[in-house]
Formats: sequence, C-alpha cells, structure tokens
Amino acid sequence: MTRAVTAALRTSDRHLVDRVRRLCVLAGVHLEVVAPGGAPPEATVLLDDRTEPTGHPWRALGSTTEVVDLGGGERALHLPRDAETLLDLLTRVGTPRRAVVVGVVGAVGGVGTSALAAVLARLAVDAGRTTALVDGDPAGGGLDILLGVEHDAGPRWSDLLTERGGFPPDRLMAALPAWHGVRVLSGDVRGGVHPGHDTAAEAVTALTRAADTVVLDLPRSLLTPRGERGSLEQCDTVVLVTGCDTRAAAAAAAAAVALADLLAHLVVRGPAVGTLLPDDVAQACGLPLAAVLRPERAFTAGVERGLSPGDQRRGPLLAAGRKVLARVGLGA
Repeated sequence: MTRAVTAALRTSDRHLVDRVRRLCVLAGVHLEVVAPGGAPPEATVLLDDRTEPTGHPWRALGSTTEVVDLGGGERALHLPRDAETLLDLLTRVGTPRRAVVVGVVGAVGGVGTSALAAVLARLAVDAGRTTALVDGDPAGGGLDILLGVEHDAGPRWSDLLTERGGFPPDRLMAALPAWHGVRVLSGDVRGGVHPGHDTAAEAVTALTRAADTVVLDLPRSLLTPRGERGSLEQCDTVVLVTGCDTRAAAAAAAAAVALADLLAHLVVRGPAVGTLLPDDVAQACGLPLAAVLRPERAFTAGVERGLSPGDQRRGPLLAAGRKVLARVGLGA
C-alpha cells in the first residue's frame, strides 16, 4: 500500500513551514504539517522542529521511518543553512526504487566473481538498461583497476564516506566514472566500505532510484553465519559463483544455506580435472545451474595489457554472462 503522506513536519513556525514546503515542491514530495505535541503520521520521512520541544521527540519513538530533527540538537539540520542537505534527503526519499538488483558473490576465491559481475553490468547496458556496478569488497583494492578506469574522475567509496545528508540519485549516478556505459562505484587504494555501513546502504539505495539495473559485486564474508545481510537483502536475485571440485562444491552448499531465503542461481567455473561435473555441484548445493563459466584463455594477461571483462566478444565470459542475464530476466 502506498503511503498518502511522504513527509510530515511538526511545527508551529509558519516561516519554517514555508521553507520546507518549497523544498518539498522541488523534490516532488507531499507535505503534511502537524501541530506541536502531535503524534507522527504515517510518512516516509518525519521532520521534527525541536526549537519548540513540546511532546515526545519523534526520534525517540524507535520508528523505522527516517526522522530528522530541525533546529535543535547536535544532529539537527538548521534552515536555511542546511536547505541543500534537506532537499537532497527529500529528493532521495521521494524517488521510488526502479532498479532490479543482482548480487554476485563467490563461494570460493579465484573463480572470476568480479569479472562476471562486470560482464553482467556491461551486457545490461547493451540491452538498453541504465546500469550501475558497485564494488562491495571493503579491502579489494578497487574494482576500477580490473575495469581499467582507476584514473578516471569520479567519486569512490572513500569520497562518499565524507558526504552528509544522503545521495541525490541522479546526481550520484552522473558523477560516477563510466565503463562501457556502466556507472561504477568502486573502492580504491584508500579502501572500500563494509557492506553493513550506513553509507553503503544509502548509496546503493540511491542508485536503485536512478538506474534500471544495479549489479553488486559482493564479498564472501556475507555468506558467513554472522555475516552482514544488509547488502543481500537489497538484492532481487543473487548469483553464486563456485568452482568444479569437491571443496568448491562444499563451499557452495554452505553458501546456499545463507541464501536460502533469496532467489539464487549458480554459476560453476569448470570443468575441472576431476570427475565432478557442474550438474553435480548444482545438485550438491540445491541451486539451479544458470551457466558454466569456462576458463578464458589469457584473461589475466589481457587485463595487464589494458583489456577489461567482456572485451573478448566471443569469449566464454560473455557467453556465460548472457545465460545468467537471461536467467534473471534481464536478457536482451
């Protein structure tokens, strides 16, 4: 059910009402004004004027709704000084999610998880979808190096950690470096961001409001019993990548437990030198086999020469990516 009221402001200050209403009009957000002491209505964001603190503070109610204090307290916004910050927030909450979010995660290392994530994003652009690719590894050195855009201008995770007031979706999307039409949010030598960090959730949420498709290159730590599940819960579907040997099959089976409540598909890197087949791995972990990712000859050497995932247009990486994209409903 869609909420009738998107923003609610509790105040008796008509000048504050006028300022907030103008910002709401710019953000395309409906505003309801509540008298001092009033209870919060159902709304996406609650704006509580604490310069006249009558009634229980809305922030202290423990609601899952986003609450912003105005005028009082260390965390409060002050108008007109913080008008741009409040406008950014209202724009963010007033723009509905439109993207399909695909998470890609490896059950083991060294199976081409990041390369597959990049190819899925690249193929989504080829299919006519505005697409963002997000580096979810907090310590990977930067996905932009794999793509060859590490010297391109645009914010990385370390830059976003200093931002205050949320991320306007279209502005964030336009600011990111582009790789074959894909907007890339990456870590760099300064580091990435942990998937459980508030900044990570806010940035990904903003991108889901500006793009048709968001591909998340996720770290294996999410698959542990105590792993942060926030990034997984943002996904419409998850692609689990593993190898074609006994250890990789066991790792995939363990990962499948963590993905039990999500729509998940399996990609197997193989075949291996043993007797295990990709279908055997799929049976062991109970996930549908979306594609077999065969080794791409001289891929690593190609990256060192400046090639990026998908540049070999007839290579097995692109072939597997097309199968996966079709399986998740995003094929051309």
